[in-house]
Amino acid sequence: MRHPPSRFQIPVLAILTLLLSACGLTASDEPLRPETETVRRLVILYTNDEHGWMEPYKNSAGAAGMLHLWEQREGYTPDGPFLVLSGGDMWTGPAISTLTAGESMTDIMNHMGYQAAALGNHDFDFDLEAIRQRAAQADFPFLSANLTDRATGAPPDFVQPYTLIEVNGIQVGVIGLTTVETPVDTKPEHVEGLRFGKYSEALVKYLPEMRAAGADLIVVAGHICGNEMRQLAPLAAELGVDMIGGGHCHEKIVEDHSGIVLVQSTSYLMGYNRLELYVDLEAEAIVDSRVEFVRNQTRARDANLEQAIAAWRAMLPPETTTALGYTRQPIDDDSPAMAKLLLGSWLQADPLAEIALASPRYLQQHIPKGRVSAETIVGVLATSNELVRLELSGADLRRILRQRKPLVAGLSMADDWLLADGTPLQDERLYTVLVPDTLYAGGNYYNLAQADPTPIWTGIDWRQPVLDWLQNNPTSWISPLDDLLGVSVEPAD
Repeated sequence: MRHPPSRFQIPVLAILTLLLSACGLTASDEPLRPETETVRRLVILYTNDEHGWMEPYKNSAGAAGMLHLWEQREGYTPDGPFLVLSGGDMWTGPAISTLTAGESMTDIMNHMGYQAAALGNHDFDFDLEAIRQRAAQADFPFLSANLTDRATGAPPDFVQPYTLIEVNGIQVGVIGLTTVETPVDTKPEHVEGLRFGKYSEALVKYLPEMRAAGADLIVVAGHICGNEMRQLAPLAAELGVDMIGGGHCHEKIVEDHSGIVLVQSTSYLMGYNRLELYVDLEAEAIVDSRVEFVRNQTRARDANLEQAIAAWRAMLPPETTTALGYTRQPIDDDSPAMAKLLLGSWLQADPLAEIALASPRYLQQHIPKGRVSAETIVGVLATSNELVRLELSGADLRRILRQRKPLVAGLSMADDWLLADGTPLQDERLYTVLVPDTLYAGGNYYNLAQADPTPIWTGIDWRQPVLDWLQNNPTSWISPLDDLLGVSVEPAD
């Protein structure tokens, strides 16, 4: 069905909804208008960057709480006028998901009724064979229109560019996009045979095909940040896109740009975007709409989904959940305390190294207050990494320390960077440095491989020294971990 270019507008009611939502309130959940034979209602429920958080994160209610909200607040049923979408980064996170390479989280998303999901950069963390297994397991397709095989130019076998889904008589075309940062935001070896092309080229290529296939409405499920969504919006509007969903940067976005709506729902199932549309199929137009961000805060849970989550928790090995220590305060992912715990233990595991570096981007969560276990450390260090020893000049170290604020151990800053023995960093001298292999291989823009093309692979898993350190340095409520680290710790948000 043909219809005019983008004609989405956020009406006054939706603006009121946004203001109320920002205050922790909600506008009326009653439908905006009655349906007719030609005017059909569609409610899009959108999340992104779930990162395996089926269980509650901070003050959110987890997957079982969110499904309860959908059922009670939205009237959600699988056969109702609902379209449930994900903007990608579904699996990498807490041990309950990470240790199953996303199998558990995919099962939970099946229970919740997801109908399509973009692939995010972290969905490649467990390698391509794991994605194929998750694609076979999922009741919904994985989408990415800008992802192709370098050798053939075709989409790889675990993904499709778009899908058409009929909801309440409306043919909805959903097209996926994957961040072009993927080669430096996952293990490069996992994606070396893949190409992540321009978002604009993908839309130009596939939207006419989607229209020809009968799409009445087109939405983008994209693992792309807010600035990229806004840059893409004018072209998307020309092409007739009605919504761009984002991800990757964990932002809360509900806004109108170039006449189409942009949404992003933070991360970790802490909330969802709700877009209610009334589509006049004869007039080929959206005749009413409202959009809001809904926080996932409820004490109630969907009982069936809670049981499914409990079953996955019961499968965790006992040694994973055994307490190794205790912290009175949260330890934030980019804090000096976290650097001392993680990177300090690496230096103890490899006495040949003087300095250790890591990027906070590879730490999936903070350490919450309370019990600390192997499960906690897997949640922090959610990807697989081997420590690599390399030699960097003092000048290279200064360059690295200036960009993207890496975590560091073995160096402290006074008037200048100082080694542990108090010696100032010398630009011409070579220093022995430990880094995770993903960071060395090109991750997060540090260009370490250019500084030392012949590193030594130590064979040390980056989690094991941390676990050993916790075993050898017992902590308790009386003598907590945050005190033992000797670093002032600010509570995490």
